[in-house]
Amino acid sequence: MTTTPDTTTAPAPAPDADQRAFELLARCRPAWTGMTTVREVLGEERLLLHAGPPFSDPATIPAPVLNSLALACVFEGWADGIEEGRRLVVSGEVPVGAAQDHDIVVPLAGAVSPSMALHVVHDLGPSDDTHTDTATGSRRVRYAVLNEGQEYALRLGTSDLRIVAHHRWLNGAFAEELTAALAAALEAGPVELYPLMSAALAEGDECHSRTLAGSRLVAARLREPASGTASPGPGLSERSTAFLDGAGAFALNLWMAAASLTLGAAEGVADATLITRAGGNGKEFGVQLAGTPGRWFTTPATPPRGSVEPAHEGRRALGAVGDSAVVDVLGFGGQALEYAPTVRAALGEHLPEDAADRPARLLARPFAAGTGPAAPCASGGAGKYIGTSAARITAAGTGPMVLLGMIEETGTHGRIGGGVFDTPVSLFQEAAAG
Repeated sequence: MTTTPDTTTAPAPAPDADQRAFELLARCRPAWTGMTTVREVLGEERLLLHAGPPFSDPATIPAPVLNSLALACVFEGWADGIEEGRRLVVSGEVPVGAAQDHDIVVPLAGAVSPSMALHVVHDLGPSDDTHTDTATGSRRVRYAVLNEGQEYALRLGTSDLRIVAHHRWLNGAFAEELTAALAAALEAGPVELYPLMSAALAEGDECHSRTLAGSRLVAARLREPASGTASPGPGLSERSTAFLDGAGAFALNLWMAAASLTLGAAEGVADATLITRAGGNGKEFGVQLAGTPGRWFTTPATPPRGSVEPAHEGRRALGAVGDSAVVDVLGFGGQALEYAPTVRAALGEHLPEDAADRPARLLARPFAAGTGPAAPCASGGAGKYIGTSAARITAAGTGPMVLLGMIEETGTHGRIGGGVFDTPVSLFQEAAAG
């Protein structure tokens, strides 16, 4: 696989609008600044959110996503069981919307409900009058739900009621302990996310499919002593410590929020075609552009291409699902396989023929020095490039690769493998044309 582009191979400059958008994107400095709840962010008592673009009709929600939304109804106490939860969703009695439309990201077939805890990720980079909330003067922010671990997870789209009990602990005792541990860690300084992602890249993560190093680094940062003290701040209980240490994808949700925040820095730049939001809902895959914030462009969500695990031979995967696509669109995941040889080898024949060269054709800008992941490629190449646009994709004739878990389509068996969703160039041609 070729390296990410250096100064001699970097693509030609983008048009003025996209150039401005890329400059804003490159100045973003995401930092994990706290924890909150969905209720506090949205002020809603009866609303559920899902990944990807919104559904036009709740009756068309795929089974795995419907399962998760129904279990969220049980979690909130709105339904006594999953069948009642499904009825509430399909009938529209409980409203459903796209998480990214509320600046929240959620992985795979997961669901978001009012009582759930959220990571808070702010931009510590230079402010810009046209991209700051002038009414409040606040920094831009994005939110992400907690990673659920590997066993009882809404993101897997099953109807297992044990998920409800797990979420009551996850969004209760664990979230309270995590909030205290983070507050103590913040006494030692901001928990900036790109330095952690950079270190993870250097250890073999591509920051989407593989997040083992990143999750370990995040856990270690939580345990660092507060400034001026000799010992760590409030510790996690034995159960919480075991969960955190065993959650190899814990960092992913933070990386998702960081990516969403970074891409969103360009929103509102007139005529810019930078991709600012991206995700799938299992039925459609959609993107938004900087110049047309709030407008989804969609295409049918085909299943990721990958190997089905032997235990699930003969089963089919749901169409592309999850907001984690923002990680790949930014330039990690499928655009960072040079950093992750184990992931690249596992995907093998399922990767497009031009997978090695595609990042150099699509990614546009290096991060500003000292703020973004400048880790060298495994083969000694230049630092990480980020960001792409519908105009660049149209010119290249190929779209970004998105690494996704393969969720079984009937909502019975959960994750059945991992693969790559090769985004169709026609989606970006349509978006660029407006």
